[in-house]
Amino acid sequence: MSRASKITFAASCLITAATVVGVHYVQEMERETLHQGPIKDAKRVEEKRLRKTNGVASLDPTKERKRYFNMSEHEEQKELRKKYETMQPLSGEVVTKDGEVVKESKK
Repeated sequence: MSRASKITFAASCLITAATVVGVHYVQEMERETLHQGPIKDAKRVEEKRLRKTNGVASLDPTKERKRYFNMSEHEEQKELRKKYETMQPLSGEVVTKDGEVVKESKK
């Protein structure tokens, strides 16, 4: 074998070995990261449970404002539903303006 072919062969072997070692290193890092995910989730869930049991409210004013807005809108929607159910029940019957019940004809 010529000197150039030996150098090329050695360089390709070194690059291959470096690639294999690098891939294994990255796999180990990813495995450790994936392992930390459930641990972090468990800590977060435990902290949330403790906050709930201690009665500590959210201190973020933006979240509180949004929560209040959602609750008020939910109440409005419940009131609208009651109003519309009194106007037209959800029984499948059609009630006219005069209060007459129209029966559906089956074809």
